[in-house]
Amino acid sequence: MTFVLLSRVLLWLLLGAIIFALFQKFPYGSFLGRFLLIILIIIVVLTFLNPREPVVGELWRVVSFPLKPLGASILLLVFAAQRIKGGGVDKPGGFLISWALIILLLASTPAFGYLLTRTPVALAPSPEVLVAWNQQTTAPRSDVVGSGILSSRNMDQATIAYSSTDIKPKPYLLEGPSPRDIPRRGLRLEDFVPNAQTLALTTSVWDSYLTRIYVFLRSGR
Repeated sequence: MTFVLLSRVLLWLLLGAIIFALFQKFPYGSFLGRFLLIILIIIVVLTFLNPREPVVGELWRVVSFPLKPLGASILLLVFAAQRIKGGGVDKPGGFLISWALIILLLASTPAFGYLLTRTPVALAPSPEVLVAWNQQTTAPRSDVVGSGILSSRNMDQATIAYSSTDIKPKPYLLEGPSPRDIPRRGLRLEDFVPNAQTLALTTSVWDSYLTRIYVFLRSGR
């Protein structure tokens, strides 16, 4: 119990240090920058005080976008674009572009997605959800997430209520190799070709990491 409490305190101190460092980055004359940062801090505080408020949830989805693979890549590219001068890219623009491409490629590659989905957080048991196939199916199921994504031909026959996320897979996301198929058939060359389905899956797994950190900071409530 003491170790858990100490870990929570250290994580809060780390979060506070990051926020303080971001606050110090803005010059004292930049009122707009500091105002936006204060708004960001208020939103983060509200997510801990009143997480069930719909407006807070929508604002948090916008604020947390840079913490996801696609959002982080776009943000790095935006910072790099500000370094373009005279037809060239000043330092550290090239470094930022390289990291943006690395994040996007890794998050979209099925082989890397397979490693990410095998982590303890991704393999943790999911809360029970109700899968409505027909009128006779009314019992909760706890193995929906682990059983993989529905095929496109069954997409119109089933309605899935995801417990903590609002993910609704589309048929176009089901094209190409999936990291969930690798344990059954093994690695193939196509598993090293990025695709949109893997990006959606790795983003979902990364969201689960952020959710676990959020719950841990709120003392498991």
